[in-house]
Amino acid sequence: MDWSKIKTIFIAAFLLLDIYLIYEYTQLKKDNEQFETEEPETPISKTLALDGIKYDEDKFPTNVEKDQYLTAKSMTFSDEDVEELEKSRLSGQSIRVQDSTMLQSILEKPIKLSDDFKKEELADYIKNNILNGDQYVFWEKKDNTITYYQQYNGKTLYHNLKGELTFLVNEENNIVSYNQTYLQDIKEFDERETLVKPLEAIYALYKNAYLEMGTYISNVELGYYSQQNAPSVQLLAPTWKITLKGQKNLYVNALNGEIIKPGMEETKLE
Repeated sequence: MDWSKIKTIFIAAFLLLDIYLIYEYTQLKKDNEQFETEEPETPISKTLALDGIKYDEDKFPTNVEKDQYLTAKSMTFSDEDVEELEKSRLSGQSIRVQDSTMLQSILEKPIKLSDDFKKEELADYIKNNILNGDQYVFWEKKDNTITYYQQYNGKTLYHNLKGELTFLVNEENNIVSYNQTYLQDIKEFDERETLVKPLEAIYALYKNAYLEMGTYISNVELGYYSQQNAPSVQLLAPTWKITLKGQKNLYVNALNGEIIKPGMEETKLE
């Protein structure tokens, strides 16, 4: 009997066994680690509920699964444009232009407002006496101003100074003038993309400590927020406006889930 060959065979066999055991151990360890990391996550709704954050999911927009970036340009006005407007659409107004993009109007006949202002009071005037008035939507009445923002396909261009209509109210509660800017050549940019869901946008605010315990989310709405303000063109991103307790608005980019910076948040007064 060749003991040297038998010894070699046993050594090889034990080596193979060790290799097999090491392989099984590492696989078992890997499976255990994978099991630990792949445990089902707590649903967003349950996580929010634990901190008393409430909302009415039935009121979330349901027909806006995809959207895309927009590009837009500021409308510019010449002296000839102003002269023509004063003779037609803007008759009864004295118009001048600031920085070629803002119409500044003084009304020949001030508009008397009720003490308890309702946005319906100005609906007909805006429709009939403001350039492209049907494209603006009421935003807020605050102190001595009433602000409207331009819309695109029924979605508001949030806080866009280049698509804004602001009425100025005097001490007698009369509108005596207004300033207007307007975005034109609005075009859909690139392909339509799947949007972050409203509940996911709310969760992004929650994770980043924008929502206090017990917060009630009263409304969620889709609009557009300017991502870039170049001199000649704007880039507008689909954005969720999330309203807290009917007062405070927060904004989340509906394409990438990024939160608009704290300096962009505002208080809504109607």
